[in-house]
Amino acid sequence: MTSSRLPGGTAEFVRRGTLFEPVPPADTAALTHVLAALATVDRYAAEVGHEPLGFDLDIDSQLDDSATGRKFGLGSSGAVTVAVVRAAARAHGLRATAETELKLALLALFSVDPHCSGGDVAASARGGWVYYKAPDRAALATALRQPGRSLAALVARRWPLLEVRSVPPPRELSLQVGWVGRPARSSDLVQAMKRAVSEHPSRYRQFVTASEHCVDELAAACDREDSRAITGALDTAGRLLRDLTALSGVAIESPELTRLRHIAEELGAVAKSSGAGGGDCGIALADPSVVPALQRRWREADIEPLNLRTIGGSLRVRVERSASKSAGNTPD
Repeated sequence: MTSSRLPGGTAEFVRRGTLFEPVPPADTAALTHVLAALATVDRYAAEVGHEPLGFDLDIDSQLDDSATGRKFGLGSSGAVTVAVVRAAARAHGLRATAETELKLALLALFSVDPHCSGGDVAASARGGWVYYKAPDRAALATALRQPGRSLAALVARRWPLLEVRSVPPPRELSLQVGWVGRPARSSDLVQAMKRAVSEHPSRYRQFVTASEHCVDELAAACDREDSRAITGALDTAGRLLRDLTALSGVAIESPELTRLRHIAEELGAVAKSSGAGGGDCGIALADPSVVPALQRRWREADIEPLNLRTIGGSLRVRVERSASKSAGNTPD
């Protein structure tokens, strides 16, 4: 395996049961999601009758700051999980549907962090703007712990609550992303929030209900291309998160993200924190005419506008077959 996350840039791995272990031993903490994805596909392939596979895996990510190596908070863990699942499945010759690849990637992600939503996996698997509802993660975890439980059977069955579909992006608005330069760990924020709201269960349920309604309104507004309703829903989503901060005491909108939002609002745009908040990025929907001023003022406030755009279609992987029979199949 080749990756900038590995000490020395490369390492060899062998199978130990259902796990992949480096030989000689090496620090692979930064590749937790990669190894989880490989192990998940390996188990699935074995259950549907495929032999173990030898391969070379080359990982090159641009979802971080090239100068410092810090993550931008763009869901790189989800993206690499989907990419590795897709590459490994195709190298095995599995005729996996898009739904099967999504479920395998979600299972790999939940095996690393059972508290995450999986939204970054859904976005990477589907591409573009995506409406996503997470499956019942507790039920999936329980099913996987059952002795003799078939992973392939679990993937084949319907998952309660899971919903993924594409929504059209607004044509009259420009999506802008600003990086505040300070990373945030989503799982830590989620755990802190769970502890904080345990004392206010009814008010937290009200927040969840209101947030679900807000997301549904946003998706419906995108479907009918209603720019005013789209910005209204995004503004409501941000306000709900700020109300949750007041309830829990957990800072979702950091001072840098507040500054990002205020600058956008002064220019007539709508902005909010992205993901779990606490750092990383904020997003804004703005009239294209104010984008140059928005980016300039963000830079003056030490917020880096990221040169990003959403595209339709999911991520692509390249799988190359080795000419040597002894080498097996080789995905890159």
